Amino acid sequence: MTLFRCFTPLLALLPLLVLEQNAIAQTSIYGSVALVDYGFQNNNNYAAKSDTGGFVGGVFYNFPIQSRLTAGVDVRGSYGVGSRGGALAAAALRIGFVPERVVLRPYFLLGGGVVTSTFKINDITGPAAEDLTTQPTRFTSGGVEFAGGLDVRLSDSFDLRAVELGAVAGASNQGVASAFLDAGLVYHLHKRSHKL
Repeated sequence: MTLFRCFTPLLALLPLLVLEQNAIAQTSIYGSVALVDYGFQNNNNYAAKSDTGGFVGGVFYNFPIQSRLTAGVDVRGSYGVGSRGGALAAAALRIGFVPERVVLRPYFLLGGGVVTSTFKINDITGPAAEDLTTQPTRFTSGGVEFAGGLDVRLSDSFDLRAVELGAVAGASNQGVASAFLDAGLVYHLHKRSHKL
């Protein structure tokens, strides 16, 4: 009886080990062109600089899960160019859906990050501009990242990132937030399992 109790947990884990061998972990890199918006929160007032062009780049790793749902980790950075620009770095949990015989791959991200941008009184107007000076001042703050998008499978190695919309925003009394809308390409470093 004691021997049976010792092997029962191992027998229960056996299907997981078999599935683990059939599923393939996947690392992918991506790059996108983006419209990026940087906002400033000051004493419960919010104002944004107008959209600027920018870039989003990153890498994600999908865990080896044998399912139509994928789970992984996404690490990214974005950069908005010019005086209206700024930068963002974030890491998130990535949940995706891989439908059978359909090329569409929707996903969403939930995580956190850091946003930085330079503001001066001429950049924004209204109550949020209170306490800003004419000299540029850099503000940096952390926040929660939310994003969702749609990749379209082109081949085993490439996806088209058709659209992605997201934001990183915090709840501090004086801080910076960012929103982005982007599209680009995804390159998969390892081939997908045929079952996905």
